Amino acid sequence: MNYSRRPQRQRQTGTYSNVMKYISLLMVLLYFGFGLYVLLSSPQRLPFPKEYKIILGGLLLFYGIIRFVRAYQQYFKRSRRDEEV
Repeated sequence: MNYSRRPQRQRQTGTYSNVMKYISLLMVLLYFGFGLYVLLSSPQRLPFPKEYKIILGGLLLFYGIIRFVRAYQQYFKRSRRDEEV
């Protein structure tokens, strides 16, 4: 009887990767949503000057795009090594 731990570790890594994939996508949605909220909110809801709201909202949207690209490259894009196998 060979009790190898290798398959168990692969399963744990796969589960961790799936959880991180969904957390990463959730964070992308939160950055996008909050960026849009800041940009489109009325002055009564967020009493910041309009210039600050544009800067903050734009930065949040831009960071959401960066997070999406990184998540896509890490979790969704198949590497060339996987395609060759």
